Amino acid sequence: MKEDDIVKGLKENNEESFINMVEIYKNKILSLCYSYTQDYGEAEDISQEVFISIYKGIKNFREESSLSTYIYKITVSRCLDYKRRKSIKGFLTGLFQMNKEIENTFDKDDKNAVREAVSNLPEDLRVCIVLYYFIGLTQKEIGDILNISPKNVEGRIYRGKKKLKSYLKEGGFEFV
Repeated sequence: MKEDDIVKGLKENNEESFINMVEIYKNKILSLCYSYTQDYGEAEDISQEVFISIYKGIKNFREESSLSTYIYKITVSRCLDYKRRKSIKGFLTGLFQMNKEIENTFDKDDKNAVREAVSNLPEDLRVCIVLYYFIGLTQKEIGDILNISPKNVEGRIYRGKKKLKSYLKEGGFEFV
């Protein structure tokens, strides 16, 4: 089902469209939520809140951006609300547990080192790194979600990668 068809169906309260949308986005949303909460149960709760918000608010979706941008914007907003409520530290402590590609790339010590390095990034850089590298969004989509320019996103990704490399070098990682 195409995105336009899903949006149209959602606006018409079509159950099949809602199910399709959930199937397409559930794992990425859950992964993003988990990176904030470090708790699978909390991540599931926030994910459900995201889908309820989409269901209730889809009629207000003006289609000025893609559905995925709309969904990720709601997800980031809900996660930031959670973070404010819980005042959690270590934004990405559990990220690699939800990302199977990364799971197979690093051994346990490497994952812990990378997780630690990412968690030490300033929040504005962490969010861009997660959305770009782990969720796979474009710089424009990230800019739309965070209400900043794609050029600003590019700069944050660059600075985030530079800081990560520095943190990892300090931890004994070699770069080719």
